[in-house]
Amino acid sequence: MGRKHAIVIGASLGGLCAARVLSSAFDDVTVFERDPLPEGPANRPAVPQGRHVHLLMARGAAEFESLFPGLLADMVACGVPILENRPDCIHFGAAGHLLGTTHRLQDEFTAYVPSRPHLEWQIRRRVLALDNARLMDRGVDEPVYDGHRVTGVRTADGATVDADFVVDATGRGTRLPVWLSQWGFERPREDTVDVGIAYATHQLRIPDGLIDEKVIVVGASRTQPRGLGMLYYEDGTWGLTTFGVGKVPAPTDFNEMRELAEELLPAHIGAALHQAHPLGDVALHKYPTSRWRRFDELDRYPRGILPFGDAVASFNPTFGQGMTMTSLQAGHLQRALQTPDPEATFLAATAKSTWPVWTMNAIGDLTMHGADGPAPWWYRPVGALFDQFLGAAESDPVLAEWFLRRFSLLDSLYMVPSARLIGRTIRHNMTLWARSNTVQLVADDGDAGWVFGLWPVLVR
Repeated sequence: MGRKHAIVIGASLGGLCAARVLSSAFDDVTVFERDPLPEGPANRPAVPQGRHVHLLMARGAAEFESLFPGLLADMVACGVPILENRPDCIHFGAAGHLLGTTHRLQDEFTAYVPSRPHLEWQIRRRVLALDNARLMDRGVDEPVYDGHRVTGVRTADGATVDADFVVDATGRGTRLPVWLSQWGFERPREDTVDVGIAYATHQLRIPDGLIDEKVIVVGASRTQPRGLGMLYYEDGTWGLTTFGVGKVPAPTDFNEMRELAEELLPAHIGAALHQAHPLGDVALHKYPTSRWRRFDELDRYPRGILPFGDAVASFNPTFGQGMTMTSLQAGHLQRALQTPDPEATFLAATAKSTWPVWTMNAIGDLTMHGADGPAPWWYRPVGALFDQFLGAAESDPVLAEWFLRRFSLLDSLYMVPSARLIGRTIRHNMTLWARSNTVQLVADDGDAGWVFGLWPVLVR
């Protein structure tokens, strides 16, 4: 493979990260984007989810910083809040359980809270500052395939641009499966979970001093199919996103959004929302299906082109892990370009990091959130196991920190408790039961009881 020119299709967050990696391996990099890009932080029509709240996990912040040194300091200089490792900075609810830690988390848990437009602008200006990268305000119709490998792209105005390597960062709507079929390859199998998510988001101004928390998250649960996220951003505004899962509609106006917040959140936050000043209109968005295209399983795959970011896998956005997963793919691409077969190496590495996160998301969606999709028999007991684990984590800071660190993808992508933590969970819940004799350790469907009965065998 020559290393003169690389092309990235799409100036999404993933496309910009790919361009940064390619700039270290190729003489020149061109990013093609069909939609005009703003000069400063601003929402883009091509990113309809951009107005909704986004979590930049601590792992994602570290990965982006490794790609763009100085990024985090520059964001803070622009007013981006830091989610410090203090328990009063975050209100986090998962699957109906409030995980309020009562001690400081470890330093590396510190995260940052940029709005999506601000993060994209910070990264975009760094890519544009690279000596060998440029951004073209043109769309791409299709890659050029010569029967052996991809040799460039054909742009929307009919021009052909040669390239030694092409990255498709066009997101969930990628046409790469269609192109593969046209070139004589099989289309990839697709794993899907019909999550049926509907969003409603409003930007707000809230008087200072009413809320100490910077990140407020309450996920959906078996008994409550709606949830919300509320984040404080660099311009002094708050983003409030409410959502419904399993095809449950989201609130459609600020009054309904505030009513849901009062139902799910502590009283002081609900009271603050009564003093909030809404900015603009409510933004509505739907995310019907999580999708993982299994390019890694194809027996034959063309040289010279790779899918990137959501073109490979798009995750349930209510878990807030999408940007971090994209940052991990940048690391895979960086390492793959140093091998003789970068296509196969990248696809295999991406599949390896996608599987544990995709699986745990699917378990949560299919067992707790009313989603539709194929579910192996073991999803239900594992989901019930985590329901019990999260129940114990409500009052056990060690379990809460373990979950938050794994959920943030810091320690490992695999959310598998050790035998010691399983034992701690059992002892904790049994102690609560013994004290009150009212705590129900067995879920209504019996799955949790089955799992707890099996645990002593599993951990021997």
